[in-house]
Amino acid sequence: MKTIGLMPKRPDISRTAFREHYEDRHAPLALGKFPFEKYVRNHVVVSDPDPVGFDCLSEFWVENLAEIYRIMAGPIGDIMREDELRFTDQPNIGPAVAHEIHVAGPPRIVDDGISHKEILLIRPAPGILNKAFVDSAVQWGTALADGADGRLQRVTMDTLMPFEGRPFPDFQALLYGWIAGQGGELYEAAPPDTIEIYGRLKTEGVETRFS
Repeated sequence: MKTIGLMPKRPDISRTAFREHYEDRHAPLALGKFPFEKYVRNHVVVSDPDPVGFDCLSEFWVENLAEIYRIMAGPIGDIMREDELRFTDQPNIGPAVAHEIHVAGPPRIVDDGISHKEILLIRPAPGILNKAFVDSAVQWGTALADGADGRLQRVTMDTLMPFEGRPFPDFQALLYGWIAGQGGELYEAAPPDTIEIYGRLKTEGVETRFS
C-alpha cells in the first residue's frame, strides 16, 4: 500500500533549511522504526502557483497501513511528531492513501541520486465522472511520453483518498513524469478538456535505498 504526505515547511524557516532537516535528520530518524518498503521525498523546486501550499511531496510504501497507525500511536510517533515541529507546519501536513498506476516507460525502480520530476496536481473537469477522468489522464500521460522523444522517461499516476479529518487541497490525483534534460514536458503541457490542473511542480526526488 502507498500513502503520500504533502509536507509544508515551517513559515519561519527557508526551503533550504526545511530540506536539510528533512534529509539529514527526519528521514534517517524514521529508518528502523517503520516497516517502509519504499520511501521517496520529492522536494519542490518550482511551482505554479507559488507558493503551492507545501514544500515536499513524500511517498511511503508499506505492507500494512494499520501497523503504521499502531506505531504512530505510541512513543515512536511522539518522537516523530516532536521532530516535525522543528521544520514543518505540522497542522497543515496533508496525508492521503494513493493508488499508483504505471502509465508509460520502464517499471518503477530505486532511483539513486537526485531524480528530476515534474508533477501535476489534477482533478476532473466539471461534470466528468471519476473513471473517465482517470482513463483520460492515463491516455494523456501516455501521449505525452510518446511525443517527448525520450525526454519523459517514465510516467505514473496516483489516485488519492485523503485521510479523514486532515487538511488536503482540492485535487484528486497526481501525474508524475521523470525528466531528462531541460524538462517542461509535463509542467508546460495543456490538459484535455476532461482534466483541470490545480498546480504544477518541478521537484528533486531523493529515495531511501533499503537493502
